[in-house]
Amino acid sequence: MYRLLGNSVIRLWPAILLGWVIALVALKLSAPNWQDVIEEGEFAFLPDEMPSLAGERQYEDAWGDPFASNIALVVRRERTKLNEQDRDFIVNVLKPRLVEIVERIGLPEPSAHATGLVEGGTADDEESIEKKIKTFDLTGWQKILDSSDGTATMVVINLKTEFFNAKNIPLIDAIADLIERDGELYDKDASGKSPVPPGLELALSGSATVGRDMMRAATESSKATELWTVILVVALLLIIYRAPVLAIIPLATVAVATEFSLAFLTVLADHGILSLFNGIEVYVKVLCYGAGVDYCLFLIARFKEELDEGVETVEAVSGSIAKVGEALVASAGTVICGIGMMIFADFGKFRQAGIAITIGLVVVLIASLTFTPALLRLAGRWAFWPHVATRRVRSSGGWVSSTGLMASLLRKNIFQAIWQKTSEIILEKPAFVLTLSVALMMPFAVIAVVCFDNLSYGLLSELPQDNTSVLGAKAIQKHYPDGIAGPVTLLLHNPDMNFEEEESQEFVNKLVESLYERKDELKLADIRSVVHPFGIAIHQEEQRDSNTADDGKNSPKGLSGFELVKFLAERRLIRAKAQEHYISQTESFNGSMTQIDFVSTDDPFSRDSIRQFVELKEDVLAEARKFLSTDAKLSVYGIGPTASIRDLKTVTDRDQRVVDSLVLLGIFLILVALLRQVTIPVYLIVSVFFSYLVTLGATFAFFYALDPAGFAGLDWKVPTFLFTILIAVGEDYNIFLMTRIREEQIIHGPVKGVAIALTRTGSIISSCGIIMAGTFSSLLAGTLAGMHQLGFALAFGVLLDTFVVRPILVPAFLVLYYEGRLGILKPPGELVPAAQSSSQVRAATTAPPATTAADGSVDESADETGSSDTSVHPSVESKA
Repeated sequence: MYRLLGNSVIRLWPAILLGWVIALVALKLSAPNWQDVIEEGEFAFLPDEMPSLAGERQYEDAWGDPFASNIALVVRRERTKLNEQDRDFIVNVLKPRLVEIVERIGLPEPSAHATGLVEGGTADDEESIEKKIKTFDLTGWQKILDSSDGTATMVVINLKTEFFNAKNIPLIDAIADLIERDGELYDKDASGKSPVPPGLELALSGSATVGRDMMRAATESSKATELWTVILVVALLLIIYRAPVLAIIPLATVAVATEFSLAFLTVLADHGILSLFNGIEVYVKVLCYGAGVDYCLFLIARFKEELDEGVETVEAVSGSIAKVGEALVASAGTVICGIGMMIFADFGKFRQAGIAITIGLVVVLIASLTFTPALLRLAGRWAFWPHVATRRVRSSGGWVSSTGLMASLLRKNIFQAIWQKTSEIILEKPAFVLTLSVALMMPFAVIAVVCFDNLSYGLLSELPQDNTSVLGAKAIQKHYPDGIAGPVTLLLHNPDMNFEEEESQEFVNKLVESLYERKDELKLADIRSVVHPFGIAIHQEEQRDSNTADDGKNSPKGLSGFELVKFLAERRLIRAKAQEHYISQTESFNGSMTQIDFVSTDDPFSRDSIRQFVELKEDVLAEARKFLSTDAKLSVYGIGPTASIRDLKTVTDRDQRVVDSLVLLGIFLILVALLRQVTIPVYLIVSVFFSYLVTLGATFAFFYALDPAGFAGLDWKVPTFLFTILIAVGEDYNIFLMTRIREEQIIHGPVKGVAIALTRTGSIISSCGIIMAGTFSSLLAGTLAGMHQLGFALAFGVLLDTFVVRPILVPAFLVLYYEGRLGILKPPGELVPAAQSSSQVRAATTAPPATTAADGSVDESADETGSSDTSVHPSVESKA
């Protein structure tokens, strides 16, 4: 089949090149804009049946609006309380400017039922805008917005869009421009003064601001990663080959295939066939570039071998495909199978990544077998310009350009000596080498096991520490409880109750007071409800104040005339607003649902908060039943960031177990089919899994060492993506090594075959590993912490596989296995008669090194190692 493909390519190469270009251009022209088809957010990708999403649907049904986001401005002083000048600035300068911005840009509209405001509104619209910008001067809001120490207050704009909605960005950008140090608010008048009082600081935060910064960081990371991926790949190819055309061929192939894949994905997404999340293009590009360049390198290496044998260009192209095609498809199939198992994940991002990356890898494989050989057919020997001499060159690894830096090193026998010395040490002391290697790596594996659940689910921890929303969050945390950034909201629903009635509100009062009595145990800073809209902490403080003084501030006692009327009017307004906010408003619920907000003393994104949320929900249900009849139909729903993160952790933990198991099973079955036995595939799986643990532990240790105080754990996406990609790529390289070992064993016997295969494949696997690691390291160019961690982990893991697992752990085990030193584990019967001891093999594999010809080429004698024998059995052809 591959011979037929090769013959077709050499006959139709102009049509193949033109066809790829036309197909790419046509697809790019017909594909929609990438930003128009992607979906934003983290929690939007949870399965529909998750409790937090069920709670959000209940909220929207009960209140008529989605549980959405906000923009928060923090106005503060570092050490002193806000003064009258500060408050006058907020009311008469800052708020009017915010109203102007909202009138000009409008509030974003999420859907048809949302009442978003647009430019050119009526007077009623302007009044609504005023009400949507919450400041301390609005009735009752000062108690909520002011910090307890009086050094800060917040200005809050409530939105009806979720925090990852791109429609929020223009409004947030305009507000950010307003309050920046060089913004409009700081423009000086004729007297040299700005409207902002000296010493007053303004910071921007809120969930919508975090969402904007996350979306922007993802876009910037994608562009930076793509740029550095190309730069690193070009640099590595030029270093290896020192031939510009030869570097361009794999780069052009991968670029065309990647762009085709991304355009194809947008078309599929536009037709509703699949979904795409913001940032998925980074993973597609990095995997396609890394794997695609590898495939091209192996094809080019075989093409060079054919030319060195004296074969004409046309036949060399056809022969390359015929001899290397099967191995390319097998190795690519392993990677595709491994990553494709993510399709079975419940979390949308994992599932989408599995589909998108798989499509990209399939396209790259097809391009490597068609576009690359067509380019080689076009370039011929000029692919190696400026070194186009036709002299016969035999690099000992049989894989690199004779004109490159690597070949010059090979001519000095450096790589030959390294890999031959490695094989000698392994043959001499396989048990010692295996034990020592495992012992050196074991501490990192232990770290991985111990810290496995030490993951970060916080959005702010992903962003750079000088980011706008991060600085704003830090400003809030200096003056308010940590949990103010994301209170836990519990929805209580009882179809037999109406929470507008006094009896039902008394139930809420008893429930809240009983829970607040355990505030230290439950780690609560405050509880807000229809009975205590400003928080039970303030309510109890007011009660204490009213018992010690009758100044009329918190009690109608002593008030008369206008003051009494004003006090009662404010109380009625507050009560009406509290019922509107805390009691369901739609007719279908008829007041049967109420919400209670719990402000925690801990960060809502921390692991402790996730555990506390579960306990709080159980405690609320248990306490509520104390005040209700035994047959009461009470349901409790949790919403808010902590509830969403808890569901995120639940579903991703489950996905990791399922996907990891399927990846291991799928790759194990492929290995069994290729090697036709069980023992070695089991060890190969174990070795790569051990490599994964070591890599994960090293990643934990590295990022902890960078910032011991601020390290909150690895990003929650890292373990799953690392496992899937590293296992797939690691076994890909295992297949290359094992197929070559099987090839050499047929000629030289089991033990000697291992040694010779290690010597011959060391350079090619090392080269590909370096390129793959370099490609993955481009993730470090992004701004998101999770991408930094994943980039480091993948690069480290690939290098560990390349220079430790493949050349040491696997050969050492195989030597012990084929020598029969593993007890009940016996090698296949057909290989046992040809077995040799490691001492015999050492004598056979330490032949004199190759000599350098007068023309600078390497002339390898056909000695016992068979190093000049390039004949390869088709059924065991490897990339090498």
